[in-house]
Amino acid sequence: MKIFIIVAGIAVLGLIFLRKYLLTEKRIKLGSFFFRPRNLFRHEAAEAPTEVTAAEFIPMPTEVDEKSRAKADSLIKKADVHAGKNDEKGAEKLLIQALSVDPSSLEAYKRLAYLYLRQGQFGKAESIYRKLIVTITEDPTLLSNLGMALYSQQKLEDAKFFYRKALEVDTQRPGRFFSLGRILYELSEFEEALEHFKRAVAMDPSNLDYLLTLAHYYMNHGMHVDARTLLEEIVLAFPECAEAQEMLTLLKESTS
Repeated sequence: MKIFIIVAGIAVLGLIFLRKYLLTEKRIKLGSFFFRPRNLFRHEAAEAPTEVTAAEFIPMPTEVDEKSRAKADSLIKKADVHAGKNDEKGAEKLLIQALSVDPSSLEAYKRLAYLYLRQGQFGKAESIYRKLIVTITEDPTLLSNLGMALYSQQKLEDAKFFYRKALEVDTQRPGRFFSLGRILYELSEFEEALEHFKRAVAMDPSNLDYLLTLAHYYMNHGMHVDARTLLEEIVLAFPECAEAQEMLTLLKESTS
């Protein structure tokens, strides 16, 4: 029975991670979008964090004339309209045009990277975010979005590195602690993963995904007292949560 609990817990934990990722992706705001030439999309499969070379830097705005910048801005605004109508192909085409006119446009890069992230084109998103973080070094959103693109390609060490960087800049979002926790969990760095899951729950105690993930962690690692206490709290706060009810029943049966 204990083996069944562990196996079932790991499977459900994976489903929770997937669900949380999809929810997070859908909630990403459409406000910060961008692009560039086709040879931009190179990315290494190495697990260790890789540096962007000087040859890959985004050009300075001073290298582009005002007329080109104005035309690119106009194309970006049109891309925003298409994105607002869920016309991602149209938005992508316009952003690519904007970057061909003004390859220094950070706004076009941001929008295009985010568009690729939404589309599941994680390699392309990674390539652009790697360029952006060289120019914009302290933006936690860019760093965590790069972490998400890397995690989605199972480049776990890279993803861990950039989520840590994001948290060095901004510790106000519980989702970043949760995301880093799931990466650490998949890397079998269980104790540190637990710390991050607990931090996410402490910051957002009404988030059912965070609570269930922590409960599964406790069950998977034989922390039955902690699991029971937490599950009883979840059932009390979320009486409609069948999953928590089932977990609590299973736990009581296995430890009685």
